[in-house]
Amino acid sequence: MESQVNHSITIVLSALLLLSCGESSEGVEEKVAECPAVINPVIIPAVRFNLFDEDKVPLNVCDAIITIENTENHQTIYGSALDNCEDSYSFEGGYNIVSHNVLIEKAGFINQEFDSLLPIATHCSYQTLETDVYLHKD
Repeated sequence: MESQVNHSITIVLSALLLLSCGESSEGVEEKVAECPAVINPVIIPAVRFNLFDEDKVPLNVCDAIITIENTENHQTIYGSALDNCEDSYSFEGGYNIVSHNVLIEKAGFINQEFDSLLPIATHCSYQTLETDVYLHKD
């Protein structure tokens, strides 16, 4: 008798599981995040480099040059041309979610190169890839 009860319970539970598997998702809307409409386009820099010496002391950009290249653009930025370069410790540039090659030059320090840097992809666009660069004295 007990085995018949267990057998009946197993059949009922199996039937309930099968019925629940057959439910359709009609009426259930998947929420997909929509990107906002662009009213005023903004250029988001692809990469940003914060300059430091080997002792982790911030270096200003006054006597530094950064060259950023990708398949769509070539950009050279002279730190001395930036407003208030004595108080600026970072460079930013490049655009679009493509691979960027970067050369950083600063007087008295060894040049540094970075290849194939990509900004961080987001659902609607991309976010600037920010990197701390520690330059070694020449």
